[in-house]
Amino acid sequence: GNAKIIKGKSEDELKGEIAKFEKMLASMSAVNMKALEIYEQVETEYNKLVGKKETLLKEKEDVVVLMDEIEGKKKEQFMKTFDAINGKFSDKFSVLTNKGKGFLYLENGEKPFDGGMDIRIKSGGQRFMDIRGLSGGEKTMTALAFYFAVQEYEPHSFYVMDEVDASLDKHNSERLAQLIRQYCK
Repeated sequence: GNAKIIKGKSEDELKGEIAKFEKMLASMSAVNMKALEIYEQVETEYNKLVGKKETLLKEKEDVVVLMDEIEGKKKEQFMKTFDAINGKFSDKFSVLTNKGKGFLYLENGEKPFDGGMDIRIKSGGQRFMDIRGLSGGEKTMTALAFYFAVQEYEPHSFYVMDEVDASLDKHNSERLAQLIRQYCK
């Protein structure tokens, strides 16, 4: 049916081609009769592995979605807490310093866990300063404002403070005492 008829070749040319093909056939090794059976086994194993790979990829996607959801909730809860404490800190700092302003500052507002937190203070000048540039008394008042902000956010019934007014002048010590009296009520 589908055999190609060769025309225009002599009998010797045809015999030469036949000899060449017989030599090629003789150089081929014996046909492995189990090859199809082995192929089917390997194909079955391959298909199982492909199925496992697809299952693992789906599970990985589910885990990544869950991790992103947890990260989102973690950031949301952190920012809620940060904003609440920041507001209370600003209030307490104003009470303790009378004329000053202060706020908490995140180094990376988009990804708060990738950076730190800083405190910015304006005590009398025109610009906000980093806490490292403050005097000992100003640092103490700033730390106390932060301490009371956290206390108001997550109150506890008992606190121990030891010589917190050691670096404060008389005026600031009196302000601190007034704030503590308010908490005692």
